[in-house]
Amino acid sequence: MSEYAKPFSFGVIADLLGVPGQDRRLFDVPRPPVPVGALDHAPLPEEPLRWLDDIFIGYLVERRREPRADVLTQLATARYPDGTTPEVADIARSATLLFTAGRGATAFMLSWSVRLLAERPGLAKQLRADRSAIPRFIEEVLRMESPVKSDFRLARKTTRVGDVVIPAGAIVMLCPGAINRDPRKFVAPNEFRMDRSNARDHMAFGRGAHSCPGASLARAEARVSIECILDRLTEIRLSSAEHGAADDRRFSYEAAYTLRALTGLHLEFAPALPQPPNSAEM
Repeated sequence: MSEYAKPFSFGVIADLLGVPGQDRRLFDVPRPPVPVGALDHAPLPEEPLRWLDDIFIGYLVERRREPRADVLTQLATARYPDGTTPEVADIARSATLLFTAGRGATAFMLSWSVRLLAERPGLAKQLRADRSAIPRFIEEVLRMESPVKSDFRLARKTTRVGDVVIPAGAIVMLCPGAINRDPRKFVAPNEFRMDRSNARDHMAFGRGAHSCPGASLARAEARVSIECILDRLTEIRLSSAEHGAADDRRFSYEAAYTLRALTGLHLEFAPALPQPPNSAEM
């Protein structure tokens, strides 16, 4: 996680937003963990991500003065439908959300993908032989190992789900991971199958108006990462020293109800041998 998944996803979202290279060390300053969604009932600061808001406020003020070709400029120059200009502080919260989601959830998705490759050597062999299967692999990973454990919605009108009546105005907690294993939607939902015709019908990225705006980016990051891993590594396996024997694996997870995330993933592997040049290059 700390050697690849998190630095890679951080670099991508920072480049996309337009975070200056010389400022990226600001995001690596050790800080107390943010207990959003924690399970230990510890008191939660009123604004646990305020430090990020403050950083992005500075960037957004600068972009309004000097626009650039980046997402922060698009946010800074956006207007409401009535033509009015949002307060910078309000836009900063959107920038913080894009940054934290793009940095965290994508890294967690990558860790689940690589864990499956390490646990099932046949999958890596199959993907090396047919790179066109990588997108199907990613969709099934998202369905089986949804990185978002829970999300919330506000009921606009009274509705019924099964035998439960949800009144208008109620806040409902949804569990995408459970939805994605609904046997009424997916045959043998607890089995990993890359040949599902409806694999992309999962809810890992939400749906409709609540779809994750970074879904396409996350899929691209996963595809590029898997291709590079397959190119450069062979004999990918989990470290027995860190995770235990094959019949008694041990993993550590983030203690939160919002995200299903590994705290670490330790691998052993052999470097792939360089391919000899073909006749046209000799």
